[in-house]
Amino acid sequence: MEETSRGPLPIRHSFLHEKGIFHISWMTGALIFLVLSGLAIWLFQFSVTTQVSVLLHTALGIALFIPFTLWQLSHWWASRKAPRSFRKFSAYAGAWTMIVATASGFVLTWQAFFGFFISHFWDRVHLWSGIAAIPFLAYHLYPKARKAVAEGASENGGKKPANGQAGLPLPDFRPGRRHLWAMASATAGLLIVATGVLAGIYSAYAPDFSHYKLPDDYKMPYGPNPFAPSMAMTARGGPVAPELLAGSKSCGKAGCHSAIYQEWLANSHRWSSEDVFFQGVQAAMIQQEGAPSTRYCAGCHDPVSLLSGYKNASTSIEAPGFKEGSSCLVCHAMRRVDVQGNGNYVWAPPKPYLFEYRESGYATAITRFLIRAYPQQHDLDYDLALSKDPASCGACHKQFIDKEINHVGWVQLQNQYDDWKHGKWNTDPNPAHRLRCQQCHMYYRAVAAVGDADPYDMKAGLGLQHRNHWFAAANQVMPEMIHSPDAAGQTERVNRWLQGKEHIPEIASVWPQGPVLPVKVVAPPSMAPGQLAAFRAVVSNNKAGHSFPTGPLDLIRAWVEVRVEDRTGQVVFHSGELSPDGYDEPGTFVLKAVGINPEGEEIVRHDLWHYVGAKWKRAIFPGYSDMYEYKFAVPRKVQGPLVITARLRYRKANQYFMDFAFPGKHLQTPITDIPSDQVEVPVSVAARGPKGETASSTKTASGSRRIGSQPRGAGQ
Repeated sequence: MEETSRGPLPIRHSFLHEKGIFHISWMTGALIFLVLSGLAIWLFQFSVTTQVSVLLHTALGIALFIPFTLWQLSHWWASRKAPRSFRKFSAYAGAWTMIVATASGFVLTWQAFFGFFISHFWDRVHLWSGIAAIPFLAYHLYPKARKAVAEGASENGGKKPANGQAGLPLPDFRPGRRHLWAMASATAGLLIVATGVLAGIYSAYAPDFSHYKLPDDYKMPYGPNPFAPSMAMTARGGPVAPELLAGSKSCGKAGCHSAIYQEWLANSHRWSSEDVFFQGVQAAMIQQEGAPSTRYCAGCHDPVSLLSGYKNASTSIEAPGFKEGSSCLVCHAMRRVDVQGNGNYVWAPPKPYLFEYRESGYATAITRFLIRAYPQQHDLDYDLALSKDPASCGACHKQFIDKEINHVGWVQLQNQYDDWKHGKWNTDPNPAHRLRCQQCHMYYRAVAAVGDADPYDMKAGLGLQHRNHWFAAANQVMPEMIHSPDAAGQTERVNRWLQGKEHIPEIASVWPQGPVLPVKVVAPPSMAPGQLAAFRAVVSNNKAGHSFPTGPLDLIRAWVEVRVEDRTGQVVFHSGELSPDGYDEPGTFVLKAVGINPEGEEIVRHDLWHYVGAKWKRAIFPGYSDMYEYKFAVPRKVQGPLVITARLRYRKANQYFMDFAFPGKHLQTPITDIPSDQVEVPVSVAARGPKGETASSTKTASGSRRIGSQPRGAGQ
């Protein structure tokens, strides 16, 4: 008896069907939905519907894994002896691409639940393996049925071949098969409808901030811009709900940016609105100029309150969430900046993920999963390209006063951005020697946290993973004063930064070693008793990317303290010492600015709304030095050699301002000693004759010598 080759056995002969485990119709429909939802996620714009599709796609993929695997094994077993054909090849090719799609799907699901982020590689593998499976499976399941049926009928004497025999492709559309495909189509349709229904229900109950508006009595005395005289603006041209501006805690809780969030909690951007100096000045400004005038400061100091319309006379000027200062959202959702300064940026709220404004456990878990599994919109809304550009710093780190504030005219105030732009760290002929703000103040840390590749950076081979958000700079008083998180740690970091002790591997080949501003004593080879002696203290801006000091120079104090002591330790000359109540000694070499009001009086309370110009300004530009000469009379009976010590000292606020901001409390800000230098100068000794008379010649010890030059610790 001649053997005939057999085609694949019909599914009803498989053990799955015989055991009654399931019918394949619903699973086929689910597979169709997986394909369609995957294409929708890939092709359609971010929306509530696509997010629901991600959730259903993931849940259904997990639920189908075991039954689909058993089905495939059963189908393979039944079809393994079928003759070779392109249709059989397409079945195997489709099966293998589905295996790859399934495996990559599980990898992505694991990463979305337990990792920092999904892998771009596995995301592409999942997408393209799923797409590749479509033509193979379509050819396998939907051949040219008419032709195949006709060929099978011819081979059987005009009768249609029995299902499962060679010549009859799957699917056939006899009543049983029509029922199967009808149920599969219905299953896919129901899942699509369910997606729409769930999306509709969520949209109906989700928080809606689109109708948020300014109070009816909101005053706009500075023109049509509701945030003037700040230059900040929103993309919609009006206010946004404070919930959209604050909520930085969610970035730290998501498991992605936990380390960055902890750093941000301690930095001065976070407490820019809590800063007690800012609060004191703001209170005085409200009293003298009215609440709307404080919008001038709020664009940078309190953007949450400004952009949500809280800087108004009839309401509290502090919005919910104002303590976040420059929140994660404020900086990372800027869409455009202008280096004109005064908070010149355009801000737009990111598109929300499902349950993003809920605090419950399940809702938060869904949000975190979606951000990792479907990160495209998150990446777009929090685009880091702008954050890497120094211009994003210039939007706030450049300030001016105009007529609408001082009632006189335009005056430039602090300007770190232009200092950097025109300084040596941006204009070096060798591009490899140029540095930008972020490379210094946001140097890389080797801590697990989500960062990203940065074409500007030189971190290759250093094992560094994200840019720190401590923003160590020069405010070593406020963390302890407001009891900020990690106050002691932040204060220590700022002091180390000021003293030049922070090692930054990324820029170590470019940035000089040693103090940020070294001090050097230049003294004569010797000094003579009873004569007028002179020496100099030279301060050089060795490492700062902008002038030093910088910021509100009417507040800040940087000065050189000098002491000259003889061999016994007796002080023979001093300059730069503070009085017991914290005031500068007359004649001190001080780096500061003195502003004046329209009457020509000095501004000592940082009341910038009266500022019309600078009477005097002294700061050191990057790469430059400043010098101060001291003269003193050497005592006749001095015991040499003389030791000259000079140290550069720094405090965040001068005593005039402290007594104004904290009347009757006699508070003084901490002092940081940045560098110091010490020189030993011999004293010439007159030669005497045999009877004791003074001869015209003198005996002089060897010339002056440097004893030490190093940064010193933080002062009181």
